[in-house]
Formats: sequence, structure tokens, C-alpha cells
Amino acid sequence: MILPYREIDHGAFNEEWEPHRRATDWWYITGYLKDTQRPENLYSYQFTLFNPRHFGKNFYDLNMAFTDIQTGRHFFKNRVKMTGERVKIDRDSVTFHPYAWLQKNEHEMTLMANTNGLEFSLNLGLGKGACWHGDNGVIVMGQPDNPVQRTVYYSYTNMPTSGIVKAAGRSGPRQELEVTGKSWFDRQWGPFHLFNTNYYWEWFSLRFFDDEEVMLFAFPRQRYFEGTYINKDGKSRRVTVYQYSCHGLKYKGKSVFSYGWDIYLPGVKEERYHILPMNDHQYNGGYYEIMTSISDMAGNPVGYCFAELLPGARTTGKKLNLLNHLFNPWTFQPKKSGLA
Repeated sequence: MILPYREIDHGAFNEEWEPHRRATDWWYITGYLKDTQRPENLYSYQFTLFNPRHFGKNFYDLNMAFTDIQTGRHFFKNRVKMTGERVKIDRDSVTFHPYAWLQKNEHEMTLMANTNGLEFSLNLGLGKGACWHGDNGVIVMGQPDNPVQRTVYYSYTNMPTSGIVKAAGRSGPRQELEVTGKSWFDRQWGPFHLFNTNYYWEWFSLRFFDDEEVMLFAFPRQRYFEGTYINKDGKSRRVTVYQYSCHGLKYKGKSVFSYGWDIYLPGVKEERYHILPMNDHQYNGGYYEIMTSISDMAGNPVGYCFAELLPGARTTGKKLNLLNHLFNPWTFQPKKSGLA
């Protein structure tokens, strides 16, 4: 079923699960996992399905990633399919056959994925429940005066996660890991110009160890900032006044990315934090999805964060686009020094 796009009069969380007419849709999970047998071993994972509708075609792009934070081994795959029997979305599930399946009910979500070298079987509890971002769910995508530059956006920010991951080793059979951790699910849709890099973003999802979260959605080329603070009880409030600076820039081909950040959140928790990448290799063919540490001003670790960095957010000159990642094969990225 294709839903009508509604902005200020949108429906409740469960009513807006399916794709929307004349809009780009995201179903997006990022999370961190620990091996129950060796809890010192830390991993990150990503599931993203998005449906850009700006080319007069109806197709879906699946992105899957898994990273061993200790070794730097990064696994990424994307596949593009037209709608039909291989891609099905109904009010309770998302299926991208034969690679991935996401099912939800009133208590949890289940993510199943089976690829050449990687297999997920994960249960995600709903935790504190969902929250709307922006103005009752409506986010300005960098340009307040353009009514098209809008999306509707909600998240489950604190999802207790457990299950099994089977990952290919450097040699020999796949290793089976029993894991536990936390996940963050995003559902976002809207008519904004997806491939105009003037409105590309840097996105941060801060996941504090005290079960509070902060979402920051920044558009560096437009100097526009949006955010949400979610407390332990699941109550949220909008955050639009904050500052952040990057420690430096890294280069990937013609693209420029920020790297390492200091964040100032007036009136939110301890207000000042350092965010540092834990792994340099989480490049997904056209953008970065980096797991980072969060530390307070005394250097104490207080949480984890995922930073999503798009190629045009820090790049000037010729327009770039995000299309170069759409047709990449499944790849392992070996450990290297630096992002470049």
C-alpha cells in the first residue's frame, strides 16, 4: 500500500510505516553489540532500506553493514531492486528478498538478514517507545523557506537488542556470536531533494550509558540545526540551539568529511562532550556511518554515538551525489590507517 504524504496532519507511528506517495522513505537501524562470551569485544551494525522517488521510478536501495571495532574489519553491501516480488512492505514488515526481513509487533522488532559472509538474527525490544523529532515530527531539511525541504521523522532510540550474528572470519568457517546491545530505529519520509548536496547533513545519535539520548541533525552548508533530547522516561524535547566543531577533515576521493567533534548542548545534561571515532573504516561506498565514543570534559566515557556523514556536507565547488554507492558489490574493507 502507498500512503498519502501528510505533514502537519500525519498519523501515529504505526500508521506511517508503509511507503508514501511522492516522497523518499527510510527504514533505518544502527546499533552496537557485544559478544556475551567475550564482552570486551564490541561490534556495530547497520540496516538501511530507502526508497528515493525522484527519478520517476520506484526502487529500493538496501544497505547492510557490520564492523568489528577491535580489528577494523568492515563489511558492507548494498543492493538495488525495483518494487515487485523481491521488495514487499506492508503495515507490519519490510522484506528485501532474499537478503533481509524486518518484522514488527506491539512488543518488539525482529531483524533477519542472510548474506554471503554475514547473517543476523536479532530481536529489538521497543524500550522507551518512539518519539517524534522536530515540530511534532516535521523536520526542516536545511532550508526553512522552501516548503518542499521537509520530512516527517520519528525514532525508537533505546532498543534492547539480543540474538545471533554469524560473520565470516579471515579464514575458515563463519564465527557464530551470541550478542547483546542497543539499537536505534529511524523512520523518516518526505518530498525533500535527496540528491541536492546543498542540503546534505551530518547526523549524530548520542546514546548515553544512563539510558538517555540526543539526536542532532546538522546542515553545515545551510547553517541549520535540529535536534531532540530524550530522557530516561522517554519524554523528549526539541533542541535547536547547539554548537559543534570538528577536529579536522578527512578526504575520500573528491569528498571531504569532518572527523572528531566537540559538542556544546546548552541546558542538556553535562552540556559539553567530545565525540571520537572508534574505527576509521566504516565507509559505505558514498557516505560514512561511524561508531564513536562519547566522553565528558574530564575524559570519562559516558556513551556511544553514530555519526552519519554525507559527501557534500563539507564539500564546496562541483555538486556531488550519493549515487556512486548504489551499485557497489558486497565488500570487506581491511584495516587501514585513517579515513582516506
